[in-house]
Amino acid sequence: MPARPDLREMKKAKTRRLLQQEALRLFLEQGYDNTTVEQICDAVDISASTFFRYFPTKEDVIFTDDYDPLAEEPITARDPSEPIRDVVRATLFDLLERRINQDRETMLARLKLVSRVQPLRARMWQQQEGRVAHTTALLANRAGKDANAYEVRLTAAVLIAVITETLMYWAEHDGEPDLTDLFSRALDRLVGLSL
Repeated sequence: MPARPDLREMKKAKTRRLLQQEALRLFLEQGYDNTTVEQICDAVDISASTFFRYFPTKEDVIFTDDYDPLAEEPITARDPSEPIRDVVRATLFDLLERRINQDRETMLARLKLVSRVQPLRARMWQQQEGRVAHTTALLANRAGKDANAYEVRLTAAVLIAVITETLMYWAEHDGEPDLTDLFSRALDRLVGLSL
């Protein structure tokens, strides 16, 4: 009898997490450049072809997470008349409380790697355009505006830049100060941010 889809998805998620944990452990022990996909596969006892079903590249082990989908629902579900800065604040704090604080050490280790390993840092900047485009679409939909409107694009770009810079600062300072405090300070500086 075939497994129910939800059990199959749970097993996939568990394997993905295990791959990420072992990859991160090896990156921290041996260095990112000195760790091969084969070593990661050996640590989890899977084939390379299985690895590549989960992650297209070695870099993706660091960058794949489920935080973006968790942020979408609060942004779209909140009252459209609520100021965007308040929406972002509530969404970030909810995400910090529900997920990131539970995975704090893993998140910190991942971000430290990104800040120190040039190919990972370059990949992060390459992904920024996609994040800005995605955020632009979310904000435009929420506000009932055209995604090509200057204010919508600018707001999305500013928000992504603030989030990225805050996370990198936090990682470069060994997880201090508290990430919630850093985001509060960053968002307090965005006076007048609106759509």
